[in-house]
Amino acid sequence: MCIIAIQPKGIRIKENILRNCWESNNDGAGIMYVENNKIIVQRELHDFNEFMRIKRHADKTGGNIVIHFRIATSGGINEKNLHPFKVNESVYFCHNGILDIDVPANSPINDTQIFNNYFMKGLPVDFVNNNSIMQLLEYSIGDRNKFVFLDITGQFHILNERAGRWDNGIWYSNDSYKRDVYSYYPKFNKNNPFDSLDIDEDEDTDFCVCESCDDIVNIDDIQYDNYFDIMICKKCKDSILEYSLK
Repeated sequence: MCIIAIQPKGIRIKENILRNCWESNNDGAGIMYVENNKIIVQRELHDFNEFMRIKRHADKTGGNIVIHFRIATSGGINEKNLHPFKVNESVYFCHNGILDIDVPANSPINDTQIFNNYFMKGLPVDFVNNNSIMQLLEYSIGDRNKFVFLDITGQFHILNERAGRWDNGIWYSNDSYKRDVYSYYPKFNKNNPFDSLDIDEDEDTDFCVCESCDDIVNIDDIQYDNYFDIMICKKCKDSILEYSLK
């Protein structure tokens, strides 16, 4: 379900960790940083080596860098749907999660862009420095969605920071940066989502990945959710139900 990585100035993410992020979230990546007083956004859909070329250039700027690796949950798999996205000339952002908003069937853009177009583009230019607006945004997206903004000064701003983790000076929105390429990720069909799990019959594996929280859970504790169009664990399903009843 995507991962965001924040590389603060003075720190460098190891290439093997970036490869883990790429392989675990393999629908392309986008990167943003500030160079010459301008927010630079670059995207790469297919080639990890090309992504690393872009990343190495960004490293030379010496500032904060925000990277997003995507797994598509709505919208097409193309560069247009790769984060980061522009809020205004002074602010861009990335999103990890699935927003509880209406996404039209066969929408060419993803839920993040719909939320941005309808709700955020009308905010004041410097809204990231307004605590009331940021708290209201955090409340509106729910505690399982994470937003990371980068402003024209090169500063990053995190919504739901506690839902991710800091590791060796890097902030990650979930744990998929830790994993090597895994064979048990559910490439499911909607009629019988477990028929096409990429697991050998002789392999003693009873786990797969929740596409909501990215935790590895017992296969008996996960199910396909029609509304969100993802495989979701019981914990996340119960949490969504509890939130909807409030």
